[in-house]
Amino acid sequence: MGQKNIKTWLAIAAAASAIALPAFARDINVRGIVTDPSGAPLKGVTIYDANTDHLLASTNEEGKYLVIIDSEGKLLFSILGMEDSEVPVEGRLAVDVTLTRSAITLGEVLVKGKSKLKVVAPEPTDIEIKGNYAHIKTRVKVPGHLFNSSTRLIIQPALYNVTEGRRWFLKPLVYDGKRYNITQERMYDFKPESDPLSSYVTLKNQSAGGNDIITWSDSVYLKNPEQDFYCDMMMAMEDYNKVFYRDTTRIAQGTINPLRFFRYSILGSEVKDSTYFPTPEMQMRDTKGDVKITFRVNETTLDMNYADNRREMNALLAQLKEFEDNPDAAIKSFAINGTASPEGSYDHNVNLSKKRMRSALDIINENLSPSTRRYIEMTSDAKVENWEALVDILRAENENDKADEIESILKKYSGIAAQGNAIKRLPYYNSVLREQYLPKLRRVSYEYVTSEFRYLTDDEIAEVYATNPNSLTRYEFFRLYRYVAKTPEEKETYLKKALEVHPKFLVAANDLSAMYLERNEPHPELLEPFVKPGAKKIPTEAKSNLVAAYLATQQYLRADSIAEELPDTPEYHKTKLYVDVLNGRFENAIQEVSEESPVNEVVLLLALKANDRAWSMAQKLGNSPEEEYLKAIAANRVDEYMAAMSHLENALRLKPELRDIAKIDGDIIELLEDLEGKEVDE
Repeated sequence: MGQKNIKTWLAIAAAASAIALPAFARDINVRGIVTDPSGAPLKGVTIYDANTDHLLASTNEEGKYLVIIDSEGKLLFSILGMEDSEVPVEGRLAVDVTLTRSAITLGEVLVKGKSKLKVVAPEPTDIEIKGNYAHIKTRVKVPGHLFNSSTRLIIQPALYNVTEGRRWFLKPLVYDGKRYNITQERMYDFKPESDPLSSYVTLKNQSAGGNDIITWSDSVYLKNPEQDFYCDMMMAMEDYNKVFYRDTTRIAQGTINPLRFFRYSILGSEVKDSTYFPTPEMQMRDTKGDVKITFRVNETTLDMNYADNRREMNALLAQLKEFEDNPDAAIKSFAINGTASPEGSYDHNVNLSKKRMRSALDIINENLSPSTRRYIEMTSDAKVENWEALVDILRAENENDKADEIESILKKYSGIAAQGNAIKRLPYYNSVLREQYLPKLRRVSYEYVTSEFRYLTDDEIAEVYATNPNSLTRYEFFRLYRYVAKTPEEKETYLKKALEVHPKFLVAANDLSAMYLERNEPHPELLEPFVKPGAKKIPTEAKSNLVAAYLATQQYLRADSIAEELPDTPEYHKTKLYVDVLNGRFENAIQEVSEESPVNEVVLLLALKANDRAWSMAQKLGNSPEEEYLKAIAANRVDEYMAAMSHLENALRLKPELRDIAKIDGDIIELLEDLEGKEVDE
């Protein structure tokens, strides 16, 4: 092979090898710090996978970030006011980035020439919702010709809850000119703290002919951030003699809260840890039993070898012994009923029955301990059976002809003796009646009632519930709703009754809460009593259910405090992420939750105010009412007015209920006003 051919072959082999063996790539954790040109850390920089355009993370207060990305991927860093920066990862675990400032175009600056500002002018702003807090930040321009050394400027912002008709005064701004401040100190005898505004006073020098810009920000806790709010700023200036300037300006209308469309799911969970299950409790239950023994004709002594006497008596004695040996049981009562057959003298038969009972009772007493006998309620009854009983026995044995014949005798004669004499004359009396059937009328029966503390069966529990549910223990209710209930409705009924009878039944409260969460009907009040200070340890499922209920009822701060106690396990990982997002902490959650759905990615981009990227991604969403609404927000933020109007119109047409949100949504309010005006004109 020539030199040229060898080179050609090697080139082909190398190319084939390159095709067959692509560069090795894997997902890695990449960390880093993003700074501005001066080296100061940048918070809120959004970071994307440049190849997939997926949102990965945002930087925290220290400018730090952590993302998961392909080792051969590229990171894109973006924040308003800085140039976007695309950086290849190249397998590095640490990637630090310095962003450069964006060039300001003339279109972004409003020039007013030499016109003089005549009023105190707060800039319009937003009421941003993060969790249960409303955050408001603005700048106030103060005309230089109004403020001088002998002046006090007071700015008092106020937040109004339109839904409830409430008002909160926010942190005021108080600026004193130098001479005015000295005068105040003299007026209060050099005790500035006597001035109610002293803690807010800032001493300010008069500007040299220009206007001043004052920055103000504050936040306030909102019980329900889904309500309607607006913020006004009241301003006043005074000198030594009078208030010479007063004005009020609305700086924000509605709330900015794209997270109201954040999609997540936290399933309710029943308690699985059996250590929290209620302990079974025994209940007192009465049990009845009976034994029948038979005596020979005219005999008063019990013959154990006759009929089934031995088996019956042994069974009785064994049962009585079992109850005696059981510390949770007692023999409550014992009744003996002696019966003689009707043949012969009635008085003789009665005496015979009594003697048989005493004979049988002696056997029982011999086998019971004195302490047991002392507390047993003993009763006895001796009687002589009538001839009608013989008729019943015959019919039971299908001897109907004989039964009819005896029945006719009974109708013809009155009195047991006369009836007996007539029956004895029957040809089959001795061979059939006396030998086979009359012995069945000679018997002694024992009936006893025992009381026993024992665990009820599920069937018994259901029977008690039907008649006296208030007597059931926690464990018995637990058995009912976990194992007896056949339908969700039946289970819910058992759970509600369990909590009515046992209000501190934690497992039932949790399991009912889980049922409600499955139906999207959160009830945090079910579990709140169990997490108060000093309360006992509660199962993890209860904490998770309470977190889910709090999130669903917009109690984000409370959810946050409980979520901290959830373990860092895969089962509760997403729950903790959702709590972070809904409380405005996106840094550690962005990549996972944005990958769950395109809607979540757009929602997070809007929350991070990455508006250009949000509009780009929003255009890829579907056409559901909520997705159309998000498109309207994103389009409006980047001044795509016609697109925003179109998407809002689609959203409200598909789901008119969204109009209620639009009325309080700071991103949409002005669009809605324009749309309603358009509808009126049409």
